[in-house]
Amino acid sequence: MIPRVGTQNPAIHSKELMSRFLVAWMAGVFFLGCWRTRKRDLHFVELGILGLVVANLLSCLSSSHAVFCFGESWHLWGFALLAVAVALVNINLKERQQIILVAVGAAVIAAAYGFCVYWGFDFLRTYYPFAYAKGDARNYVHSFLGNPEYFGSYMAAVGILAFGHILRPNSRWPVRAAWAILCMFFLLAIVLSGTRSAFLAFAVGAGFLLKRTIAILSPSHRRYALLGLVGFLALATTVVAVLSFPNPLNVRRMRLAQRFVQVFDLTSPSVRERILFYTISGRLIREYPVLGVGPGAFKLYFYPTVEKLVEEDPRAGFRRFAETLQGRIAEHAHNDYLEIWSETGSVGIGVFLFLIASLFVRYIKGPKNVTILIKGDIAGPSDLAWVRFQRDLFFATLLAILVNGFFSFPLHLPVRAFLFWVCVGCFLAADRELRERTLSVYQRSASSLASD
Repeated sequence: MIPRVGTQNPAIHSKELMSRFLVAWMAGVFFLGCWRTRKRDLHFVELGILGLVVANLLSCLSSSHAVFCFGESWHLWGFALLAVAVALVNINLKERQQIILVAVGAAVIAAAYGFCVYWGFDFLRTYYPFAYAKGDARNYVHSFLGNPEYFGSYMAAVGILAFGHILRPNSRWPVRAAWAILCMFFLLAIVLSGTRSAFLAFAVGAGFLLKRTIAILSPSHRRYALLGLVGFLALATTVVAVLSFPNPLNVRRMRLAQRFVQVFDLTSPSVRERILFYTISGRLIREYPVLGVGPGAFKLYFYPTVEKLVEEDPRAGFRRFAETLQGRIAEHAHNDYLEIWSETGSVGIGVFLFLIASLFVRYIKGPKNVTILIKGDIAGPSDLAWVRFQRDLFFATLLAILVNGFFSFPLHLPVRAFLFWVCVGCFLAADRELRERTLSVYQRSASSLASD
């Protein structure tokens, strides 16, 4: 029952480890360069990011598998440094928009390949030799990420970037329509992946954006937005219905509605596995409370902890839970917060929660009366509205990823972690620009009043 190898696909994982190493070191060098040339006082969010980097490195050093943990945690500290570097560079409005377009473009390629595999045209099988589980349609939709769960939650985050542009102020209708098509493209990928947490993450992010944007829309645009939302919900319901029973359009015989119902079934394999993962995380937190077992070491302690639990209480059913894995390694806790806590201890989770709280506080305590300035047509409202839109958009994307983190582990895998930390840096840059522009508007208004 206890396998001897730590990965299901060493060829793929070796490529992933190498890419983590290269990107992390490039991010570190970029950060040091920005730190030397653009010195300024750091605010709480940036201090929280640096604290998280230090907590990860301390946890590596304290672990009995220090070298292994250091190799597994390149992206955990490297990508975080990238967020601070992006904030220090203070990229402008157009540069942030270019980053969004790059992220969306990459996601379009990933989604297109996922659809090709789903419909039986796997033209990259030589380079991505994944095994497909027959009978489970969602396993055909993994694209370059190797797992439908990873792919679906990635699509949810990028889907927020596309959805937000449908609501972007001062945008023409053909542009909105193009973004709406892209958004539906990403949502179809989520549907085919069957990732339940991705639906929730997208709903939270999209709902937040609607609430923030609806206030600055004109009455006619507000009416169109609501009609579009109703149409979208009707279309989504139709797609879910089509993919829930056998029919010519459901080529893989997916049972999407049944998968949602299984969330409440404690006997389903997915729920049983998560109960086991969370229990093991709790045990590791109890045994290694300060600095944890080390970043990336959850997989090393998984089966030894299962053995302890079975020996302590054979009647609790832990052995049966483990047997459902059929010898597969559980590399992650399937909950970012529990995994951070178990791997980096109370120090790591404390710093991470401080970072998240600082992000929320910085967003809530943003510039006041921006909506009034935009509606009042004061001092170039178009740019001001766009900067505020970007700030809201990046925060909504972060919100979606953080919600997904309760059910998955986006911050522990390179693709989604990279997107998260780049969005953190872009949010901080947009927040800083919005504060500066708002202050400039007030100063010009005060100057004009004084001259009068």
